[in-house]
Amino acid sequence: MADRTGLLHDVPAPRPGPDDETPLAWWHLRSWRVDRRVLGRVRDGLHTLAPRPETVAAALTDAPARDQPAPVTAPAAPAATAAAAATEAATPELTEPAVAAIRSTFAIVAEAGDAVPGYFYGQLFARQPQLRNLFPPAMNAQRDRLVKALVQIVESLSTPDEMATYLAQLGRDHRKYGVDAAMYEAVGAALLATLRRFAGPAFTPAAEQAWTDAYAVLSALMIQAADEVSVSTPPFWPAEVVSVEERFRGMAVLTIALDQGLRFEAGQHVTVQHPRWPRVWRPYSIAGRPREDGLVQLHVKAIPGGWVSNALVHHCEPGSQLTLGPPLGTMTLAPAAGRDLVCVAGGTGLAPIKAIVEQAVRDSSAQPRRIHLYCGARQRAELYDLDDLWQLADAWPGLQVIPVTSDDRAFDGMQGNVGRVAARYLPHRECEAYLAGPPAMVRESLRVLIQAGLPRARIHYDDALLAGPEPQLPSRR
Repeated sequence: MADRTGLLHDVPAPRPGPDDETPLAWWHLRSWRVDRRVLGRVRDGLHTLAPRPETVAAALTDAPARDQPAPVTAPAAPAATAAAAATEAATPELTEPAVAAIRSTFAIVAEAGDAVPGYFYGQLFARQPQLRNLFPPAMNAQRDRLVKALVQIVESLSTPDEMATYLAQLGRDHRKYGVDAAMYEAVGAALLATLRRFAGPAFTPAAEQAWTDAYAVLSALMIQAADEVSVSTPPFWPAEVVSVEERFRGMAVLTIALDQGLRFEAGQHVTVQHPRWPRVWRPYSIAGRPREDGLVQLHVKAIPGGWVSNALVHHCEPGSQLTLGPPLGTMTLAPAAGRDLVCVAGGTGLAPIKAIVEQAVRDSSAQPRRIHLYCGARQRAELYDLDDLWQLADAWPGLQVIPVTSDDRAFDGMQGNVGRVAARYLPHRECEAYLAGPPAMVRESLRVLIQAGLPRARIHYDDALLAGPEPQLPSRR
């Protein structure tokens, strides 16, 4: 899965040159640390925007166009609070024609595929050649992160709450790279150059101004979020591996202790860096709700050729040092007015689903509900966490655990595609659903649950975890 928090990377501030007079140098004219009015203008302006065209998402993904997940409870972080407070009355910043220009030009640019991020980074490195050494050795994952970030931003222009939450997380996450405000100007200049190159005649002066204005206000959200949270939260967390438990060949559960407490919500994920591969970050969901002892668990399956996953599974032992980024993701337990839950997990997608289930069980003393957990794997041996799930079910009679295998004819339980099984036995249409697992499985589960009559607004998943598998890279001895 590609890390979607990759619009920026660990790049120092560019040195001004003779050609640096761009309309994106907006913070030279204003005090961005204290002027939050721009955040209010973007929020109020976006409230008036028309719905986005579905063709934008289709142009950038292999999957069919679809709606974005309904907003769910966001982490209670200082940056999010500041962003919300900053959205009081102000004049609109982005108009409907501006957003239409952004989407239409972006749809054109998207048709160029992989050439777009390649050109963008070429522009960035041409301006600052020394920056190339600060990026991962292989840029394919970084290109994926850039495209995912741009897709999310463009798609969320008409959903300001979702956009503000995403951008605040993006800004906080960029702190682990050492990004400062000046870096946003270099990225903005490279972005405009890329749009100009691939949009052609469609990149009119009006379209350029729309992108310039949009980038300014979106950058303000990220910069402000990073600045606010910096007073109370580290940019990353040094961590130590406490235990590594192999559950089946090539899959391990890592228990990790952090030097400082990590505040997160059940269902969120963190990016992880192993010392074997500096500057290479991979996202993994935290497998459980916040614990009193501060420990976190990660479920990791080694991907053939994957640098970080293999390092975590095969090159970690008690005492190994890791680095964790800030918590990300919006697939947290939404207020559901006591609705029953249908949770669908495939493979190590069980990690965030287990966290959601644990939180729901904890909350059920005050808000009882039934929880139907469909846990899928190819083979019986890959249903690696059933013992813990049975114990959880014993503690809460309202939890029903249904194991499902897709390629094990000898298995005496449910067989088939886990999402289809969940849709076939959907208890009723008033449930809230949570999905996690391989991208194809999540998309198929989404489709069949909607067909079964579950409203789209009550189906939750983490869009950041729907990218392709970890890039396969050359082995390192």
